[in-house]
Amino acid sequence: MLSAFYRQHHPQGLEVLGFSLDGPDALPAVRQVAAKLDFPVGLLGSAYAGAYGRIWRIPVSFTIDRHGVLADDGWNDAHPAWTHERLQRIVAPLLEA
Repeated sequence: MLSAFYRQHHPQGLEVLGFSLDGPDALPAVRQVAAKLDFPVGLLGSAYAGAYGRIWRIPVSFTIDRHGVLADDGWNDAHPAWTHERLQRIVAPLLEA
């Protein structure tokens, strides 16, 4: 679903980045999963993400608007997985701006 949303809205400027917390030994498995996605996936290799500290639950997402401002902090969402409704509520308005 996220790949389809990305394909549909990429011409409007949508960018999606995925990150794996798996260690380097899992790189082949990460590549296998990432190959099925239409957006880039990186390997963090550590559960520590800079100023956010340790990522202790997944999925988690952060939505950043066109001006680089955090528009939605996934830490605050009790149901953090992307759904069609959530994409329409959070991301779609940003694409129209």
